[in-house]
Amino acid sequence: MPVPTRLYASRQRLFEGDCDFIVAQGASGELGVLPGHAPLLTWLKPGEVMLRQGTEEHFYFLEGGYLEVLPNRVSILAEAATLSSELDPAAAEEERKAAAEAISRPPGPEPEELAARRRRLDIATQRLQAAQRDQRRHRE
Repeated sequence: MPVPTRLYASRQRLFEGDCDFIVAQGASGELGVLPGHAPLLTWLKPGEVMLRQGTEEHFYFLEGGYLEVLPNRVSILAEAATLSSELDPAAAEEERKAAAEAISRPPGPEPEELAARRRRLDIATQRLQAAQRDQRRHRE
Protein backbone atom coordinates (compact mmCIF):
# COMPACT_ATOMS: atom_id res chain seq x y z
CA MET A 1 0.00 0.00 0.00
CA PRO A 2 1.62 3.31 -1.09
CA VAL A 3 2.46 5.97 1.47
CA PRO A 4 1.11 9.54 1.14
CA THR A 5 4.09 11.78 0.44
CA ARG A 6 4.54 15.55 0.32
CA LEU A 7 7.56 17.59 -0.75
CA TYR A 8 7.73 21.24 0.29
CA ALA A 9 10.29 23.95 -0.47
CA SER A 10 10.08 27.62 0.42
CA ARG A 11 6.57 27.14 1.84
CA GLN A 12 5.40 25.79 -1.50
CA ARG A 13 4.18 22.24 -2.13
CA LEU A 14 6.13 20.78 -5.06
CA PHE A 15 4.80 17.23 -4.89
CA GLU A 16 1.89 15.42 -3.31
CA GLY A 17 0.96 11.84 -4.01
CA ASP A 18 1.11 8.23 -2.92
CA CYS A 19 4.62 6.78 -3.30
CA ASP A 20 5.73 3.15 -3.46
CA PHE A 21 9.40 3.98 -2.87
CA ILE A 22 11.49 7.03 -1.96
CA VAL A 23 15.27 7.45 -2.21
CA ALA A 24 17.03 10.44 -0.62
CA GLN A 25 20.48 11.56 0.51
CA GLY A 26 20.28 11.27 4.30
CA ALA A 27 22.76 12.46 6.89
CA SER A 28 24.45 9.03 6.96
CA GLY A 29 24.19 8.31 3.24
CA GLU A 30 21.58 7.26 0.72
CA LEU A 31 18.40 5.86 2.22
CA GLY A 32 15.31 4.20 0.85
CA VAL A 33 11.80 4.38 2.26
CA LEU A 34 9.16 1.77 1.52
CA PRO A 35 5.60 1.66 2.89
CA GLY A 36 5.70 0.43 6.48
CA HIS A 37 9.14 1.97 7.16
CA ALA A 38 9.91 2.64 10.81
CA PRO A 39 9.39 6.24 11.95
CA LEU A 40 12.41 8.37 11.13
CA LEU A 41 13.54 11.97 11.13
CA THR A 42 16.77 12.79 9.32
CA TRP A 43 18.61 15.74 7.90
CA LEU A 44 19.03 15.62 4.10
CA LYS A 45 22.25 16.47 2.32
CA PRO A 46 22.20 18.32 -0.98
CA GLY A 47 21.29 15.87 -3.75
CA GLU A 48 18.48 14.19 -5.59
CA VAL A 49 15.37 12.65 -4.15
CA MET A 50 13.45 10.07 -6.18
CA LEU A 51 9.73 9.56 -5.61
CA ARG A 52 8.28 6.46 -7.29
CA GLN A 53 4.57 6.08 -8.03
CA GLY A 54 4.01 2.71 -9.69
CA THR A 55 6.26 2.79 -12.77
CA GLU A 56 6.59 6.59 -12.78
CA GLU A 57 9.60 8.22 -11.09
CA HIS A 58 9.89 11.90 -10.13
CA PHE A 59 13.34 13.37 -9.50
CA TYR A 60 13.97 16.59 -7.57
CA PHE A 61 17.23 18.27 -6.66
CA LEU A 62 17.23 19.44 -3.03
CA GLU A 63 19.75 21.83 -1.52
CA GLY A 64 19.20 20.10 1.81
CA GLY A 65 16.38 19.80 4.29
CA TYR A 66 14.62 17.16 6.39
CA LEU A 67 12.82 13.88 5.78
CA GLU A 68 10.19 12.69 8.24
CA VAL A 69 8.71 9.21 8.01
CA LEU A 70 5.58 8.53 10.07
CA PRO A 71 3.33 5.45 9.96
CA ASN A 72 0.77 7.23 7.77
CA ARG A 73 2.84 9.70 5.71
CA VAL A 74 6.24 10.96 4.55
CA SER A 75 7.11 14.66 4.57
CA ILE A 76 10.13 16.22 2.91
CA LEU A 77 10.95 19.81 3.86
CA ALA A 78 13.62 21.22 1.56
CA GLU A 79 15.59 24.45 1.86
CA ALA A 80 15.28 24.81 -1.90
CA ALA A 81 14.22 22.31 -4.57
CA THR A 82 13.72 22.04 -8.30
CA LEU A 83 12.77 19.33 -10.75
CA SER A 84 15.95 17.62 -11.91
CA SER A 85 14.72 17.94 -15.50
CA GLU A 86 14.89 21.74 -15.13
CA LEU A 87 18.60 21.73 -14.24
CA ASP A 88 21.00 23.10 -16.86
CA PRO A 89 24.32 21.20 -16.85
CA ALA A 90 26.26 24.13 -18.33
CA ALA A 91 24.92 26.56 -15.73
CA ALA A 92 25.59 24.01 -12.98
CA GLU A 93 29.21 23.65 -14.15
CA GLU A 94 29.67 27.43 -14.14
CA GLU A 95 28.24 27.60 -10.62
CA ARG A 96 30.60 24.83 -9.51
CA LYS A 97 33.63 26.61 -11.00
CA ALA A 98 32.68 29.91 -9.34
CA ALA A 99 32.23 28.17 -5.97
CA ALA A 100 35.60 26.42 -6.30
CA GLU A 101 37.31 29.72 -7.15
CA ALA A 102 35.68 31.44 -4.16
CA ILE A 103 37.21 28.88 -1.78
CA SER A 104 40.74 29.42 -3.08
CA ARG A 105 40.52 33.21 -3.32
CA PRO A 106 42.91 34.98 -0.88
CA PRO A 107 42.93 36.34 1.69
CA GLY A 108 41.67 33.39 3.72
CA PRO A 109 38.08 33.89 4.87
CA GLU A 110 36.84 33.63 8.43
CA PRO A 111 35.95 30.06 9.46
CA GLU A 112 32.20 30.73 9.09
CA GLU A 113 32.68 32.22 5.63
CA LEU A 114 34.89 29.31 4.56
CA ALA A 115 32.22 26.85 5.75
CA ALA A 116 29.59 28.74 3.74
CA ARG A 117 31.82 28.66 0.65
CA ARG A 118 32.40 24.92 1.07
CA ARG A 119 28.64 24.34 1.37
CA ARG A 120 28.09 26.38 -1.79
CA LEU A 121 30.67 24.20 -3.59
CA ASP A 122 29.01 21.00 -2.31
CA ILE A 123 25.58 22.17 -3.49
CA ALA A 124 26.98 23.20 -6.88
CA THR A 125 28.79 19.87 -7.31
CA GLN A 126 25.67 17.89 -6.39
CA ARG A 127 23.55 20.05 -8.73
CA LEU A 128 25.94 19.34 -11.61
CA GLN A 129 25.86 15.59 -10.90
CA ALA A 130 22.03 15.64 -10.76
CA ALA A 131 21.88 17.51 -14.08
CA GLN A 132 24.22 14.98 -15.69
CA ARG A 133 22.21 12.02 -14.32
CA ASP A 134 19.01 13.59 -15.66
CA GLN A 135 20.57 13.91 -19.12
CA ARG A 136 21.54 10.22 -19.03
CA ARG A 137 18.01 9.22 -17.92
CA HIS A 138 16.50 11.04 -20.89
CA ARG A 139 18.92 9.42 -23.36
CA GLU A 140 17.98 5.91 -22.26
